[in-house]
Amino acid sequence: MSGVDYQKLFESAPVPAVLLDRDLSVVAANDAYLRATLTTRETLVGRNLFAALPPEPAQGQAQAVVRRLMERVLAERAPQRLEVLRYDVPRPAEEGGGYERRYWNAAFLPILDAGGEVEKIHCVVEDVTDRASDARLRQLWNVEGVGVLFFDRSGTLISANETFLRWSGYTAADVASGRLTWQTFTPPEYMEASLREVERLNATGRVGPYEKEYAAKSGERRWMLFVGGRLEDGTVAEFMLDIGDRKAAESARREAEDRYSLLVASIDAGFCVIEMLDSDYRFLEVNPAFERQTGLKDAVGRTMRELAPAHEEHWYEIYGRVADTGEPTRFINQAAALGRWYEVFAFRVGDARSRRVGILFNDITERVQAQRGLEEEARRKDEFLATLAHELRNPLAPIRNAVSLLQLRSDPDDELRQVGALLDRQVTQLARLVDDLLDVSRVTFGKVNLQRASIDLRDVARDAVATSQPLFTVKVHQVKLELGDEAVWVHGDRVRLAQVVANLLNNAARYTPTEGIITLRITTAGEQACITVDDNGIGIDPGDLERVFEPFTQVHKRDAGNAGGIGIGLALARALVELHGGRIHAESRGRGGGSRFVISLPRLEQTRPSTARARKTGGKPARRVLVVDDNVDLATSQAALLERMGHQVEVAYNGAAALDKAREFHPEIVLLDLGMPGMDGFEVARRLRAEHDGDLKIVAQTGWGQKADRLRTREAGFDDHLAKPVDIGMLQQLL
Repeated sequence: MSGVDYQKLFESAPVPAVLLDRDLSVVAANDAYLRATLTTRETLVGRNLFAALPPEPAQGQAQAVVRRLMERVLAERAPQRLEVLRYDVPRPAEEGGGYERRYWNAAFLPILDAGGEVEKIHCVVEDVTDRASDARLRQLWNVEGVGVLFFDRSGTLISANETFLRWSGYTAADVASGRLTWQTFTPPEYMEASLREVERLNATGRVGPYEKEYAAKSGERRWMLFVGGRLEDGTVAEFMLDIGDRKAAESARREAEDRYSLLVASIDAGFCVIEMLDSDYRFLEVNPAFERQTGLKDAVGRTMRELAPAHEEHWYEIYGRVADTGEPTRFINQAAALGRWYEVFAFRVGDARSRRVGILFNDITERVQAQRGLEEEARRKDEFLATLAHELRNPLAPIRNAVSLLQLRSDPDDELRQVGALLDRQVTQLARLVDDLLDVSRVTFGKVNLQRASIDLRDVARDAVATSQPLFTVKVHQVKLELGDEAVWVHGDRVRLAQVVANLLNNAARYTPTEGIITLRITTAGEQACITVDDNGIGIDPGDLERVFEPFTQVHKRDAGNAGGIGIGLALARALVELHGGRIHAESRGRGGGSRFVISLPRLEQTRPSTARARKTGGKPARRVLVVDDNVDLATSQAALLERMGHQVEVAYNGAAALDKAREFHPEIVLLDLGMPGMDGFEVARRLRAEHDGDLKIVAQTGWGQKADRLRTREAGFDDHLAKPVDIGMLQQLL
């Protein structure tokens, strides 16, 4: 077919085509390509394709896609295809300039030279802009999650996409039947709202957005969001979005809010949410109990300073700190402006920017008042016990003096010696009961201070046995000591621990029949040091093993006869052991099975015993002693005792007489009662100090023996403090 003009054939072909060299410069372009790209041969041929057809600035990525495909043609010497790419073309200036949106398909075909290398690239393109628009519409029509509906003017459904058909359970045949209208899908309770939307459509040409449930063919309901409008031909188009998940979340949130509201409204505690301001806070929410707990009415929207101007600053500071730090806090504080006490839990609501604080609180005014009443009652009880001890010690003191006089006789007969020993034991027991009563009170209210040091429990055991020996002697008990050969060290108060062990020994002695066996044992177990007291006495019922440590409890009083005590020894023992960080418990096989009490204390590592040696107590010189007491029996008996001990003694029965005697007698030591009528002991001591030089030793001798009493006498300048009845050994050491 010779003579064919291929160039003319190329230029007149209906399919847009362009011929490029290896540098991607345009060699030729046909008429269809010029029309499609809005260009001319003069502006295109001889120029680089991308320079002649620059993309719209936002479409730079499209140029890169085309360039990569052409470079692949050159490298692989194989055709390449391009599917639907947006590449806008420049519009001529005479047509308004700018860019015109276009979508393209293209094929890039290599033309090879004799050596097999790419000489030219034949580009065949297709403008698919219209088809791309149709494809986008089809894509929208079938987008997942969006229902598309078309209704005619009468409200009959004429078309629906697959998404809607799947949701509703209807088929395309149901739609084609013409029997489906918008009322078909609308439950009765939404009919009125739908009619209002129809009126809006007629007035404005638009629908929604609005929400309602749509009824499926099965009767199932689904929440939908509708929006749409009327088209030019009168058809109504609607888009539907399934909002079932959102509605379920809203319902769950409402239920949670309802539960929250019900809970907050039903609790007896007051509750509120406040917003912190610069120097105040505003109430945002309160529950019904809030007004009962605070007395504040109509608080929502108002500030605390508005409701209670005198409200203390510490409330604002605490809530402000919670809002700033987010750290919740619990506290008890007084709101004097409201006349109440509150127990409060405050916590931040939301983030720090919200400055909101939730407050849950209870009015505990009655509880605080009751607690203060109990504290006042305890204080009065302490005062009563101290007064009782004072009154008991006063008559005990002369009795002890008389007993000491009997014991100091050089030639007492056996009967008199026995009477003296009996009286001494009973006075000692009475004095110990008085001390125990006061100790229980002090321990209960945390008024006992331990004088701790490193002590060997074997020394504690020996002290305790010495204290309890009179009871062992009376009941002819055999006491076995198993103290070991090595020291067992603890950090404790030797006097108090000896008191504990003595109470256990006394308890064992009382509840063990005559000629019983009592064993005191010191052992170690790991980091614990143990003191065990065993007896073969009447035992304890298993149900009473804990009760025996309760104050004033005596589970076997009748079995103990008159030696049962008053039921405070074991209670005091437990309290003192716990103050040392230890434990005490009781064991028994029951009635007739004996008892065991075990004390466990934290053990110290082996420590070096003190090198301090006790001072020798040789014979002391005679002293001039002035005894001052309004109790005549006590003063005269103590004077007789001191004289028997070799001292010079004068007696005065009131303050004025004491001052006169001191001027005449020039005593070295004054044993001075505090609670005398008229001029009390404190005033006498002050005047004695003023009239005599510093060598005079003034000793308080009183029935008041608590720590506060000793502190008071020390601050008043007394040199020492003796609690009545005064032990003869302590008196000898003092003199």
